[in-house]
Order: sequence, then structure tokens, then C-alpha cells
Amino acid sequence: MNSSDPSMQPLSLDELSTLEQFLVSEQTPPDALSSLEMLDGYMTAAAVGPQVFEVDEWYSSIWDQEKKLKPEFSSAEKAELIGELIVRHNNSITQLLSDEPEEFLPIFDRVGYESDEVRKLAVEEWAMGFIIGMELAYDAWKPLFDDEEAAVLSMSIFMLSKVSDDFNHLTDNEISELTESVAESVICIYSFWHGEGDEDEYDE
Repeated sequence: MNSSDPSMQPLSLDELSTLEQFLVSEQTPPDALSSLEMLDGYMTAAAVGPQVFEVDEWYSSIWDQEKKLKPEFSSAEKAELIGELIVRHNNSITQLLSDEPEEFLPIFDRVGYESDEVRKLAVEEWAMGFIIGMELAYDAWKPLFDDEEAAVLSMSIFMLSKVSDDFNHLTDNEISELTESVAESVICIYSFWHGEGDEDEYDE
């Protein structure tokens, strides 16, 4: 992605750190997306899915899915900064999937973690964020869920989110394989919804 538009540029490590520090702070509502990974998964689902959203439609749900609570910013400048970082991160994901979807990687594959356990939690939070992002337009996602072959594309994400008991029966190797498959699943889901005629490959 080589866009010269500043609003499309991926966040630097320092900017990602700034955004993460705010997400985990007590300035956000209790049910806000509480990690950078969860936010990344949420935005990825919104970007790959069948429905195009205006910023206002997904931004308020970051802080409260009922869209009633908002963060308490220390200043107008901080509110503007965090808003700009979030919108830029969203734009960079959308732009990458549009221009070079084969280059997509979830954020847990792009940053380092202090231990395997921390990374596993990051993967779980990313997957949960993705599911929350799907729920922005759940009805619009139904054609994928109703297609037996295409539904498999989201299976790894659902399992890694631990929304069902299936995760408890997985071996470490199976968890690792599912984690490694996430990027490819996202790329294929994007192709299902946005590829030219690609939906046919999932039909019997």
C-alpha cells in the first residue's frame, strides 16, 4: 500500500502504543473494546464484510455496543488525536484489503509479545473483536453462514474467540494451526464478499 494520503497511512509503533494505552485506560467505558487486538479484529470484520459503513456507524460502537457511553478524554486535543488514530487504522486496513488483500496480516502477526500466553490472549481478543464487528451487520453476513463451504472460513475465528466450548477440546497444535490460518481466512472472506465472481467457488 503506497497511498500518499496521510489519512490512509498505517500507524507507527509509537502511534499504536499511544492508542493501546488509551484503550486499556480507565477513561474508556466498562464494555469498550479494551485492547488494540480487539479493535483490529473489529475493524477487520467491518472492512471485509458485505456492508459499507460510515465512520459514525462503527466508531461509537467501539466504546459501547449500545452506543450510549463515551470515553472521558482529558482534553479536546486528546479526543482529536485518538479519533484520528482510530480512523487512520481503519482506513489503512480497508485500503490494504482493497489494493493488496493477499498482504493482510492481523495485528497479532505484526507485533511481538513477551510470552506465548500473552500472544494467545491477543489472538483470543482479536477473534472476539472480529465477531463483534460482524454483529454490526449480522443479517448481511447470513449468506456466508448459510453457505456450507464458505462458513468454514469463519470457523477458526469463532473457535479462537472461545465463544463456544469447542476451544477446550483443542490441542496446542490445533490451536497453533487455527491461529496460523486466520490471515488466509480473512483474505478468503474478503474474496467471498468483494471478489469478482469469487462467491461461485464456494457454491456446490
